[in-house]
Amino acid sequence: MPKVTDTYERAYEACGVLAARGINPTVKTVADYIGTNSPAIISPAIKDWKQSLAAESLRRLEIPEVPERLVESTISLWRLAVEEAQLTLAKEKAAMAEEKVQLNALVGKSEAAHQAVQQEYAHYKERAERDAEELRALVQQREAVKKQLDEEHNQSLQALTLAREANATLTGSLEETQRTQQRKQAEWEDKFDRDHAWHLTRIAEERERAKQEEQEKIVRLEEALVLSRQHVTTLNGYLDTSATATGELRGELKAVKAEKVRLLKELDALRSQLSDCVQQGFDKDKELIATQTELENLQGEHGQLQSILGKKLEEIKNLKAKQIKLTPGKQNT
Repeated sequence: MPKVTDTYERAYEACGVLAARGINPTVKTVADYIGTNSPAIISPAIKDWKQSLAAESLRRLEIPEVPERLVESTISLWRLAVEEAQLTLAKEKAAMAEEKVQLNALVGKSEAAHQAVQQEYAHYKERAERDAEELRALVQQREAVKKQLDEEHNQSLQALTLAREANATLTGSLEETQRTQQRKQAEWEDKFDRDHAWHLTRIAEERERAKQEEQEKIVRLEEALVLSRQHVTTLNGYLDTSATATGELRGELKAVKAEKVRLLKELDALRSQLSDCVQQGFDKDKELIATQTELENLQGEHGQLQSILGKKLEEIKNLKAKQIKLTPGKQNT
């Protein structure tokens, strides 16, 4: 930013340049020329330039060699400069008057603000005194509370000392109890491990015993199956013999064969169930018992079937006896 003296000098020189170009030096024209809008500096520079120009003109007027036209031109320029200076002065006066009015208004506002500040200060002082009084009362109250708290703190310290002593006693008792509890827990864990091992041994023995019993049951069931197959084979022989006896017994023999097939299927299913029971082990013992019960039922049915077959054989023997008796009669005929 240029200095004030530089702005003044450039504004002063600009007045001469503008006047030489036929332009009236004003604050606006000079500010536009030098590129700095500073009326407070430009206006005195214009005024000084015009005064210097007027003095120079007067000095030249005293010299006889100065042409008359130049003198008239100088006088005309001087008049313009004076008019411009008067206009500038009038504007400055008007601006100063306006500024004075504004300053008076500001002074009034300042006085009103000052009075408001004084009133507010009076209220603030009153509040401050009241607050100070309340603060002093509060301080006294706090001091009383502090004294009471100090007494309570001393009592608390005494109670804390007693509590620490009781805590130390309880801690010793607790540690002794914990050691006793840990010792008992170790004994209980040892006893539990021994009992657990004994129970595991018993479970293994019971499982082995149940497995042997299961195998014995399977052997007995297989023997029963073999016996049943033998009975079935015998029945097949009886059925084959009785099938040639008479045509009336064929229907019953067919029923017996169907029953035989059903029994064979049930026996095969039972054998399959028994095989599954052998693979499944101890957990399938109940199913083996149910299968044994079913086998016993089948054996009962087999006994009933044998009884029926016995009766049928008796009937066949009777029929054969009748046929033998009837055969001589036919021959005699």
